[in-house]
Amino acid sequence: MAEPNTRIPELAAIELKSTTALKRYTDESRRLAKDFAMELETAALEIETILSATGQGNVLLLGYDNKLRARRVASRAARAADLQRGVAVEMTRLWHDFLIAYAPLLQNHRTPERTFDFDN
Repeated sequence: MAEPNTRIPELAAIELKSTTALKRYTDESRRLAKDFAMELETAALEIETILSATGQGNVLLLGYDNKLRARRVASRAARAADLQRGVAVEMTRLWHDFLIAYAPLLQNHRTPERTFDFDN
């Protein structure tokens, strides 16, 4: 069994030691989540199409029951795709929350104190 931190090599290669590394990590996580969501959405459509075409429904219902069962089964993959899109959204929120909470601390926003110049 693989070690927990090497399951996704794209993310395991990024060491979270700096702000830029965190940005790369959130961007890569978002990209992977979107790719996986598209794959699941495609799989859901294929599953529904294939199961609907099997033709093992009630003859009197003209295959309508078979289409409903296929849609119900494929809806699980579609739901998984929606959840993956949610992962992408949460990674974006993670980055924005980081900027709100820690960016002011990381940047020196202090302006030098201005003193009155008596000579001029």
